[in-house]
Amino acid sequence: MSANSRMERYHSTREAPTPQPQASQPYRRRPALARWVALLMALLTLTVGLKLTVFNASYTAGVVSRSSTGEKVMNRVNNELTDLGISGDPVSATLIQPYLAQGIAQLYGQSTATVDDTALASAIQSQASSVGVTASTALTRKLTQRAQKLATRAFTTTAMQTAATRVQWAMRLNWLVMIAVVLLSIVTVIYAAGVHHFLASLGPGLALGGGLTVILSGLGWFVGLPMVTAALSGPVASLCTAVAQSGLGVILFAGAAEVVLGFLVLLGHRTFRRS
Repeated sequence: MSANSRMERYHSTREAPTPQPQASQPYRRRPALARWVALLMALLTLTVGLKLTVFNASYTAGVVSRSSTGEKVMNRVNNELTDLGISGDPVSATLIQPYLAQGIAQLYGQSTATVDDTALASAIQSQASSVGVTASTALTRKLTQRAQKLATRAFTTTAMQTAATRVQWAMRLNWLVMIAVVLLSIVTVIYAAGVHHFLASLGPGLALGGGLTVILSGLGWFVGLPMVTAALSGPVASLCTAVAQSGLGVILFAGAAEVVLGFLVLLGHRTFRRS
């Protein structure tokens, strides 16, 4: 018998090796990625929140209309109506708000649109009819234009223009940071999905980011605002404080909501991974 035949017979009698099951790879935690997501979430919440509140002319006008500045403009228009025999103060904070928004947009260096004076003109005509005074179309148009001039004049003072320079600089900085954070967030989402760690990072990122947002907003409220408004005059400082505190209040609420949402995502991910 040849050597080759003996080798073939030997190998044929050996049992084929049974395949061993491959051990599943253990779950890898990525705390650094979660902390990075938390930082991005905090910055995104802060910048978007400021963009939608403090640096939004319509939102700011709503706050200003309830402040002493808005009341002053509203009272002047109502006083002029009283001098014409139209008593009852028909001009409310809601009606004067669009005119304030136009003045604030100019203060922010933004383009302004023509205010629709239909609501204010209707309120003046209705009040005039109730007291037995005839308000012609020419008169109501003149009064609405007067309201617009008073609202615009409230934001063209020297103190307001000084504050406008700082506000416009802060708006540009906030916009640049927001764009950078959005781009980094897109890259982070792609990376987290590539390493199959999206949900595992999203939960801690939301929770930690929301907590960081609350802390930063609180520091801005109690430390940042007094430093920023220290060099401003009394009325302007009071107005800026009211607007900033209102915006920071919204951001605080958003941060607290992110904490709750983050814990829910974290709990759901752990439950899904165990099952």
